[in-house]
Amino acid sequence: MFPSRQDDPELLAQPGDVGGGELADEPAADVRRAAGPAGWLVEADGVRSSVLILLTLAGLLPPQAGEALVSGRRVDQLPREDAAAAVTMTAEDAHVFDTTVLENLRVARGDVSEDDALATLSAVGLDRWLAGLPDGLDTVLGSDAARVSGGERRRLLVARALLSPAPVLLLDEPTEHVDAEGAALLRGLLDGSLAPGKAVVVVTHRLAGLDAADEVILLGGTGSVRARGQHTQLLAGVDHAEEGAAAVSAYRTALTAEQQEMS
Repeated sequence: MFPSRQDDPELLAQPGDVGGGELADEPAADVRRAAGPAGWLVEADGVRSSVLILLTLAGLLPPQAGEALVSGRRVDQLPREDAAAAVTMTAEDAHVFDTTVLENLRVARGDVSEDDALATLSAVGLDRWLAGLPDGLDTVLGSDAARVSGGERRRLLVARALLSPAPVLLLDEPTEHVDAEGAALLRGLLDGSLAPGKAVVVVTHRLAGLDAADEVILLGGTGSVRARGQHTQLLAGVDHAEEGAAAVSAYRTALTAEQQEMS
């Protein structure tokens, strides 16, 4: 069995091609994090290789090289129940079920109380949405989540992930289709205020809010690391090789465009 959250399990991807597909010779992900009030982020260059990395870190795919470890054990070789107890992943296309709001949240943890649900939905900015539903937490969301917009769906999936007991959260594009307040949601995920005591890995193309990340990892088209560092370091363009400098330049350009779009 895994240690409790208080024992700070560690998620470690050893150097190597972590993830599926044909990746470059450079390590696709070399990350280390003990569970705690911190997060880090991987920004993908228009490809799905980053999702394969998340699937590998969750133990759902074997690494092509290197190792993905939790508390010193290869996560892909663990019993599925043990792996899920340590790491939870929310994919971009994760399902919202044709049942009530509360039961959708209980997918993450079966004993989620109404108070837990209300507090978490409020924390991710869904309190007004919930107040507008005819039956509150007992509202059935319908086939294909007909009552939920794209942004609301993302926030609901984030709330479900936050209610999971797993100490490591892997989130794919949690703020895509979210309104201008998405930067605050991303910042809360990364600075520990929304997920205290948990390690958080976020894959995103949305760049506002990244100042809260411990580290930003820029991936190229094949999933290999092009540059990495704190948000401020990447903006300053410090100490990067030619290929990394190009990725950092694109990062700065994308951030500027996003800020202009939101202004």
